[in-house]
Formats: sequence, structure tokens, C-alpha cells
Amino acid sequence: MYDNRNNKCIYCDPQYIVNDRYTEREVTYVHPIVHVNREHIVYVPRHVYEEHIINEVIDPGYPDGCGCNKKKSCGWSWI
Repeated sequence: MYDNRNNKCIYCDPQYIVNDRYTEREVTYVHPIVHVNREHIVYVPRHVYEEHIINEVIDPGYPDGCGCNKKKSCGWSWI
């Protein structure tokens, strides 16, 4: 029969049997939200009026006559 003492053992590569197990672990993801409050300046016209008073004297010059249609002599009529 077989004599085990003379036989050599041959080892093969191992076969792996994997039993996967999952454990939940919480991971925090931060999503920042930035609120921006903007104030826009809109220029609106405001009309302001400055008043100035100017006094003018209009001199038409020395009159040529009395302004009537009758022509009188320049002499004294009562003498």
C-alpha cells in the first residue's frame, strides 16, 4: 500500500472565501448658502430752479417831438 511517510505534500495557492460586511458610518457634507443683500442706487432727477431778478432801465433817448401829429412852431404863440 501507500506509505505516507515517503509522499511529499504539495500546497496549492489558497482559495479565498470573502464574507463582506458593511457598517454604516455617517459622513457630513456641508453645503454653504450665502445670502447677499444688495442695495442698488438709482439716480432720480430733482429739478431745482434758482430765480434771479434783474432790474433794467431802458432809455429810448431824447424825444424828437411831443409825439402828437400837430406841428407847432417853437416860438411863443401867446406873445
